[in-house]
Amino acid sequence: MGQARLQVRTHGRGGILLPGVALAVWLLSIGPGTTAQNSNPPEIQAHEGPSLNVTPLLPHRVARSQGAASEDESVSKTFVDMTPAELAKAVPELKHLEPAKSQDLLPQILERVGANVATFFDNFPNTTCTEQVTSMVDDHMRAATWHSNAKYNYLALAQAGANQGRLQEFRTDEKGALVRPDAKEAVVTQGFVSLSGHFHPEYQPDSRFRYLGRETMEKQNTYVVAFAQRPKVARQLSFAQFLRQNLIVFLQGVAWIDPASFQILRLRTDIEPPQSSVSLLKETTQILYSEVSFRQSDQTWWLPREVTVTGQLDKYLFHNQHRYTDYRLFKVQIERKQDKP
Repeated sequence: MGQARLQVRTHGRGGILLPGVALAVWLLSIGPGTTAQNSNPPEIQAHEGPSLNVTPLLPHRVARSQGAASEDESVSKTFVDMTPAELAKAVPELKHLEPAKSQDLLPQILERVGANVATFFDNFPNTTCTEQVTSMVDDHMRAATWHSNAKYNYLALAQAGANQGRLQEFRTDEKGALVRPDAKEAVVTQGFVSLSGHFHPEYQPDSRFRYLGRETMEKQNTYVVAFAQRPKVARQLSFAQFLRQNLIVFLQGVAWIDPASFQILRLRTDIEPPQSSVSLLKETTQILYSEVSFRQSDQTWWLPREVTVTGQLDKYLFHNQHRYTDYRLFKVQIERKQDKP
């Protein structure tokens, strides 16, 4: 796989507008060191190559937001608390799960997976790839439906210095200019490279974990582990924005883990049971990972190959399908410039 060199300048903020309705959604989820929503965007200058302007898309974005939550622990059951029968109903992918008889393996699994995740974020190389996105939005009365299909270059950039380990994720067109997918036709979703950060050793105390058992996934036997963020102590907060509401939500999820390498092969996240005032009624992200190698490095990386995001925002149902191919490395130099008064 080759190497690209880019100049990237970031600025601005996106939104989601459907005919007659303003929908704006972003999730700021755990991702060790990922830039928070309200941080100043950097200017990124390549060592060589053509210039292009890049504006990060932020309506629905996986990123990191520091700060402890003050909300009470949810009284509703999460994946960590459910019985095998309840899990099979809530997470259909677990219908063939062989339930664990004890939690004896959990500390070892979390230690080994955590080490892999920490290595991933500590050594992450700047990457770009081809992204195909298919989106659909409709309301539960089926009064209207919107479809869109698009192709992008997807960028995941690590930051240097004090921000080492942080990731920023953007989209550009085939000419290298940053693009916002049409906010009039789809709920925009992005930020999936960072989602494995829930298992980072530094942030494991922010969630409860449970070893669910073993299950065969794509002809491979896996360990299955559930997690649920602890609202009273969570430092990485997720936000949903609908119209002028800015609401905190917390995530739960299930990871399918290779018992030999302790790499996450598949990850599903859902918002924890919301209060009635939350307009984002449900949101599920499912990521399938593939091993990626580059000619310039002897390391391999587990990166998203396919992502599906489904949910309900107020009366609107949305479904996004993302496919990622042709991962490549590129070098960038990051500089920060203050805006003129």
